Parts: sequence; C-alpha cells; structure tokens
Amino acid sequence: MEVLVAGKNKKEQHDAQAGLGLNPAYVGAYGAAPPLSQIPYPGGVKSLVPEAPAPPNNILFMQNLPHETTPLMLQMLFHQYHVFKEVRMVETKPGIAFVEYTDEMQSTAAMQALQGFKITQQNPMLITYAKN
Repeated sequence: MEVLVAGKNKKEQHDAQAGLGLNPAYVGAYGAAPPLSQIPYPGGVKSLVPEAPAPPNNILFMQNLPHETTPLMLQMLFHQYHVFKEVRMVETKPGIAFVEYTDEMQSTAAMQALQGFKITQQNPMLITYAKN
C-alpha cells in the first residue's frame, strides 16, 4: 500500500525531487536544500573560502614529509642556508615540521631552493611560510 500525498505517491515525489537536483534528505519546508555551510560533515563546519597564505617570515612549514624523516635529516638539508636556527618535528602529526631561520631572507632562499625536494621518491616536500 502506497501513501498518497497531494495526489502523488512517495516514488513520484522522490523522482520529481531528483529531477530538480534536490537531495531528498535535505529538502526543507519550501523544497530548497540548505546552504552547503549548514550540511553536517565529520570535521564540523568548514569555510569554503581558501585561507590566504601566510606572509613571508623566518619560519617555514613543511608538509608531505615521509614518516621516516628525522630532525637530523632536515637539519642537514636546511643547514646549508645561512642563519639556520632549528628544526621542530610535530610528533603527533608525522609528515610535518617547522624550520626556523634568524631572518626572512634566508627562509625565503631555502624555501625557493628546496620546494618539491624529494626525501623519498614518493614525497615531494611542500614548503610554505608558517602562520604566526
């Protein structure tokens, strides 16, 4: 037995909504889907506007490092640029690290020279300025 609502059964209502591109799970009282910012997802609400890159500074943020990367490996790599200060690995998040220089000019030179450098064949480094 099918339920009739306003002269249409459930399948016909679903087909009509699907034809309009509406997700039946999000159809509101007026037949419109909520804005994407209100649709839940496991990470919570996320901005659809990409973040602006950090302005140039003396600390670099490394991503896409192989899990076997050690602070000594990064020190050897980044020490070739003058006024190198230190490497900080993030123990709870393998694959990322911070490299600090005493001035912005050297951090910029190191970033430009080592952008995309592969410690292993599968992992080109992604280097950006750290956010303050």
